[in-house]
Amino acid sequence: MSQFRIAAALAGALFILLPVNAGAVSPAGLSRADGLSAVVFVQDKQKPETVKHAVKRIWRNLTGYKFDVACPAFAFAITRESCLITGKSRDDARAECRSRHALCEVRDAK
Repeated sequence: MSQFRIAAALAGALFILLPVNAGAVSPAGLSRADGLSAVVFVQDKQKPETVKHAVKRIWRNLTGYKFDVACPAFAFAITRESCLITGKSRDDARAECRSRHALCEVRDAK
């Protein structure tokens, strides 16, 4: 059984190491035109923005409070992003942003 596992691991490694644009290996399910794959990843596909979403985004940009978020909360942050939240006051919006980004440093945007 161990010889079968070794052979399977070698075959898997060989399959991974094959160049994607090799002319000798062409998967039947994937057609290629001009060097581009016909496969479109779902996470890369953008949905069209509806009018309702556009109005909400514009309203939030006009009336919301914006904060800079740095995760983790160290001097050298790994990720930096912004948090735009509407609320009754700046303190309420900051509390909501902190609850969404646990263990992160939340500062006022510049």
